[in-house]
Amino acid sequence: MPADNLDEAVDLQATLNSTALQAQLSKNTFHIISLTHCTDCGFEIDQKRQALGGVKRCTECEGFHQREVFQKKQRAM
Repeated sequence: MPADNLDEAVDLQATLNSTALQAQLSKNTFHIISLTHCTDCGFEIDQKRQALGGVKRCTECEGFHQREVFQKKQRAM
C-alpha cells in the first residue's frame, strides 16, 4: 500500500511542477522590446539582457530595485 501513496505523491508533484512551469512560461516577455538604456542610471543595457524582452534597467539597477521591493514587502509584514 505505501507504494500507492508514493505514486500519488509523485503524480501530484509532477502536476504541480507542470502547472508552475506553465504559469512561468505564460509570463514571458520575449515579444516586448527592451529599452537600450537603463531608466534609472541611463547607461546602456547589455544586448544579452535586452534579448530577455521587456527589460527597463541594467543588471545593477535591477538588483537595487529588487532589493528595495523585497525590503518594502518585509516591512509590510
